[in-house]
Amino acid sequence: MTKRFEKVFIANRGEIAARAIRTMRELGISTVVGYSECDRLSLAVMMADQAVCLGPPPAAQSYLDQEKIIRHARDLGCDSLFPGYGFLAENAEFADAVEEAGMTWIGPPGKVIAKMGDKAEARRTLSAAGLPVTPGIEDVENADQIRAFGEKVGYPLLIKPVAGGGGKGMFRLDNPDQIEDSLANSRSMAAKAFGSDAIYVEKLIENPCHIEFQFLTDSFGNGIHLGERECSVQRNHQKLIEEAPSTKLTVEKREELGRNVARVMAELGYVTAGTMEFLLDTDGSIYGMEVNTRIQVEHTVTEMCVDVDLIRQMVITAAGHKLEIPQDAIQFDRHALQCRINAEDPKTNFAPSFGRVEYLRYGVGPFVRSDSGIYQGWEVPSVYDSLLMKICTIGNDRLSAIERMQRTLSEFEIRGVKTTVPMHKQILKHPDFMDGSYTTDFMPKYLEQVTQYGDEEGMRDISRIAALVAEISALGQNPYCR
Repeated sequence: MTKRFEKVFIANRGEIAARAIRTMRELGISTVVGYSECDRLSLAVMMADQAVCLGPPPAAQSYLDQEKIIRHARDLGCDSLFPGYGFLAENAEFADAVEEAGMTWIGPPGKVIAKMGDKAEARRTLSAAGLPVTPGIEDVENADQIRAFGEKVGYPLLIKPVAGGGGKGMFRLDNPDQIEDSLANSRSMAAKAFGSDAIYVEKLIENPCHIEFQFLTDSFGNGIHLGERECSVQRNHQKLIEEAPSTKLTVEKREELGRNVARVMAELGYVTAGTMEFLLDTDGSIYGMEVNTRIQVEHTVTEMCVDVDLIRQMVITAAGHKLEIPQDAIQFDRHALQCRINAEDPKTNFAPSFGRVEYLRYGVGPFVRSDSGIYQGWEVPSVYDSLLMKICTIGNDRLSAIERMQRTLSEFEIRGVKTTVPMHKQILKHPDFMDGSYTTDFMPKYLEQVTQYGDEEGMRDISRIAALVAEISALGQNPYCR
């Protein structure tokens, strides 16, 4: 049954909330944003048609309070809910609760989230459907199972929480002597972070490339893929730069993998947007890792590359309509790049940086896209993720996309908080990045090199910026300049 959404509740914050509002506005859908007390002056709150305070800054009392979110959404007459990424976006119980409350969940069904959220179950499901997965063992109960597996496939191995992600609770095993302590530590961390101490073990593929396929499906069994993203520039499993397409896959391999991913997801009853992650080994072997049952932070790279609004497609398919786009309409003839700008200081071991954005200017112009949840005067809170904005560039080839990103970052200026922009500049001119030969060992190998930059790179011409800030403040006192 098809629906027409009139009012959507956006259960998120920052740039993804602002980004979702823009699409909803184009679709003629009214928006309500839930916010915490420290986000009351956020860009998303100002953009939304309505806003409601969810509670104090701690996420557990605001953005993670399922009962409160559903109550506000229902009381304000919302007929649908968009979860974005993070917070409750991959919580199967919350997805079901939203539906039970009479609203539509703009995401995959709760039962699919649950199946893919259980990493061990996801591995079994994907393998049974014919997709390659990393050699591993599920349902690990004791150290002896891990020892036997290590003897069979060799070391190193990787212990991973079944219910987790983002690198939490993951431990590398280089020999059998590390198993006992690592198993205990992983279980403890998993229980605290994810509410389950279940773990599984994989063969660790050393220095692979991290590649993920974007797919879209509808409730009619249709599925398409929108190509892959290369996201091997990471620190502690957190992505810093993404690009599409990858320099490592042939056209034939892209088509084969992409169509298989879309087929399997459609057969599983997946609806809306999702991503399947792969590891590409140095010998050319490729292994599926997991499925992200949500919109990804880096979805904008794909949008730039193939000219498709992914959130629009999420809304359309969640409302029971067929996908608007056939596979043959997707062309992979451009190259896009994204830098995640975080409020961190790379020169001090990526210490979080928060406070008032006293001055802000970021690059715009042709072939550039900036998705941001901040503005000049905004107070960056200390209680949430450090992501400030995402900058994308596009070109007819990889080199032009890189050159445009280098130009765009050279125009970026901020005062009040430290950011990762100076480090991004160093990465973008590194030979291994420029020639596309980098793998996931790029940041471990070159961390010291890409974080060695002069103070002028961190904040250029402070006195000039200070003068601009003073001038802007003075203008604010002029009744003719308000």
